[in-house]
Amino acid sequence: MIEFVKKLYGSVTSRTRCVRCTTLLLACSICLFLGACHVARRHTTQSSTAKPILFAEPNPIPAGDPGQALATTKITWDTGDETTGDLYVKIDRADEVFIARAPSGTMKIDWIQFDSRYEFRLYAKKRSKLLTKLEVTRDD
Repeated sequence: MIEFVKKLYGSVTSRTRCVRCTTLLLACSICLFLGACHVARRHTTQSSTAKPILFAEPNPIPAGDPGQALATTKITWDTGDETTGDLYVKIDRADEVFIARAPSGTMKIDWIQFDSRYEFRLYAKKRSKLLTKLEVTRDD
């Protein structure tokens, strides 16, 4: 094996090896730089156009058994820009109730009743700005 390497590189001068190594290092540096630029550009583009997300699965919630007073849904939210969001729910005409605080998340809601209107609201900056809202219903 050593003889093969000597035959392969034996005629290459030290200066030629230095030029090849420098070229290889320069090419790798350029690739890393371009890759970092692409990631930064993609991240900037995504964050500037990302929209807040708020959805429930299932919605509407199936009626279930006649004796089943409560039903379950899964609420998923995302502020769209990594800032902290506050999730609230307004049930019928009652005041809003705080549920969670995070940039994104998923939460099981297992207290959905018949004949009530549930409006989930996602806020930014401690309720200073409403990002989106969602009405969740239950089939009769």
